[in-house]
This record gives sequence, structure tokens and C-alpha cells, in this order.
Amino acid sequence: MDEIGYDFTAVENKWRERWEKEGLFRCPATSSKPKFYCLTMFPYPSGTLHVGHGRNYILADALARYLTMKGYNVLAPMGFDSFGLPAENAAIELGIHPKTSTERNIKRMKEQFRLFGTVYDWDREVASHTPEYYRWTQWLFLKFYEHGLVERR
Repeated sequence: MDEIGYDFTAVENKWRERWEKEGLFRCPATSSKPKFYCLTMFPYPSGTLHVGHGRNYILADALARYLTMKGYNVLAPMGFDSFGLPAENAAIELGIHPKTSTERNIKRMKEQFRLFGTVYDWDREVASHTPEYYRWTQWLFLKFYEHGLVERR
């Protein structure tokens, strides 16, 4: 509670819980509303979110909210660029397995995004370190290779 008696924590929790319960920011696959795809970059889960992340994600969040209020069916997915050196180097520094470090950081980032009050459709979440994701990038690479579209330099 602040000095004038406004309990911002209670107000934020009330609305956050209501939005989640109502699925306010889920994007149905079929809708008669005009569609808008609001994609922001996926963070590296090599740590937790910081103020620079807020600057990036809150701007797109404002746009997604505005268009939702204007009657659009807004798809605002979130994911994690979790396959590669940033996550691996962070795990090495901590002395733990990259999967353990990455999944712990993703869990914490999702909590932080929730506290930001962002409007992502978490049913559409992707994480590039999971087999469900990288199997398709590997398949695509093989198709490029089979058609002579890959070369080593």
C-alpha cells in the first residue's frame, strides 16, 4: 500500500487473476473478428528478465491490448530462444546441466511476465530447446540440404 492508501498489489492481483480466469488474451483459431499477429522477439532464458526486457515487451503489450479493445482477435504468443550458446554458457557458469538451468529460467521469466501483466497467449508458447520445436528446424535443414540449398563455407 502506498502513502495515500492505494493497495496496488491487491488491485493488480485482482485483475491479473480475472484476465487469466476469463482467458481474455487467448486467441481462438477461428474467429469472425479481424486478425492481428503481435510477435515480439523471444528472450534468451540465460538469466531472468531485467528492465531492458520490460522496455521491449511492454510496448508490444500495449499494442496488443489496444487492438484487443478495438475488437481484434490478437495473437500474441511468447516463446524462448533457449537452444544455443547463451543458455549453455549460463549453465556452464552455474555448473549445472543446461536443460535444468534453462527450464528454471523459463519458469522464472514466465512469473516475471505475469507480474508485468502482459497479455501473451501462453497456450501458444514455444521453447527452442524442446524436441517438439527443434525437430522441425532439423527437418527443414535436411530438406534444404537434400535440394542443394545448403553449403559449407
